Amino acid sequence: MDFDVNVRERILRPVKEVFDAVVDPEKMSDYFISAASGPMKAGTKVIWEFADVGAKVSIDVLEVEDNRKIVWESSALGPRMRTTIQFAPDGPDATVVTITESKFPLTEEGVKRALGQNAGWTYTLCGLKAYVQFGINLRTGLNKRLTDV
Repeated sequence: MDFDVNVRERILRPVKEVFDAVVDPEKMSDYFISAASGPMKAGTKVIWEFADVGAKVSIDVLEVEDNRKIVWESSALGPRMRTTIQFAPDGPDATVVTITESKFPLTEEGVKRALGQNAGWTYTLCGLKAYVQFGINLRTGLNKRLTDV
């Protein structure tokens, strides 16, 4: 039996602005990553660098629907996992962003990984919201010692 991690946040900006902040590596570096090998485009492999915690992650971008959805797979946690980010307008000036990562095995290790990913994706959405709404980078000052759980 497997289960998914789902997190969601409402951001007070139009869908296009929020979507662009997720696919554009320059904008992503203001709240999520340190650098990326390129933008998220369907059929590409992108390397994300997290210099503040000394990590690099490779993702295979499977699907990008402008202003609607991004899907990728990665083996960053060991087993290959699929992450889907969906963008839904909530009126003309707000966006609901939903992140789903799947499938976690219902084992002690699977639950531990899922809890970590739930916290990580929640932090990512908070960072995205702080950046897009207020121009604040929540990762400033972050280091590996603070992210080890």
